[in-house]
Amino acid sequence: MRGLALLFLVGLAWAQGGEERALVRCLEVVRTLEVQALYREDGAVLVLLGRDRPLLLLALEGGRPMPHAGLPRGRPMGRRPLPFLRELTLARFVAVGEGEYRCFVLHRGRVVGVLRLAKDFTPLPLEGFSP
Repeated sequence: MRGLALLFLVGLAWAQGGEERALVRCLEVVRTLEVQALYREDGAVLVLLGRDRPLLLLALEGGRPMPHAGLPRGRPMGRRPLPFLRELTLARFVAVGEGEYRCFVLHRGRVVGVLRLAKDFTPLPLEGFSP
């Protein structure tokens, strides 16, 4: 019985270590995000962020980033720097899913997107976008 409890605690510690490493890796990724594309859609501007491949899609409404689900259907716009990128931070916890870690990207304390990492801590591209 003690062996089983010890095995459980070792597994729990290992899992928490993975979450901490995922949080550090997500922070590294968020700091290097850049605008890959902009789209105008129904009065909002959709911002596709990434580094080498699309990782996060946000909507800008009134100059503030908001969460956006789905693929952009608007027309493409010219890329430009956006000042809110410097204000993106992370929630202090990581959700562990089947085969991935999920980090919650914040802007001024509000969740605006989810950054996904594989179990080997490589960023996963947005679903529906080709890498």
